[in-house]
Amino acid sequence: MMQPEVLQRQMIDATHACVQLCLPSELLWFRGHFPQHPILPGVAQVNWAMQFARELLLPEAGFGGIEVLKFQRPLMPQETVTLALEWQPERNKLLFSYRVAAATASSGKIALCR
Repeated sequence: MMQPEVLQRQMIDATHACVQLCLPSELLWFRGHFPQHPILPGVAQVNWAMQFARELLLPEAGFGGIEVLKFQRPLMPQETVTLALEWQPERNKLLFSYRVAAATASSGKIALCR
């Protein structure tokens, strides 16, 4: 399984969206990314941010590169996380963050190609 379980999707407005995800332990992304202590790799987090941004905000957006990427805590199997997306059209940037409860686990800024 490559995709998380989507519990809820919400478009807040034309530039903001939110997706609540469950991270099943069967996700392919957890295999081999530290076998004794599996965590969700950053590449999966960036991939999902782009995927949900295309679905909810920017259907034609292309990935232009990562400008900022911060990891404050690992995302673990069986966690429920909230992915917040913010499109900044004037700068052609996508900001994202993954939160577990009230704590930010990771965040980043992606340059978009349109």
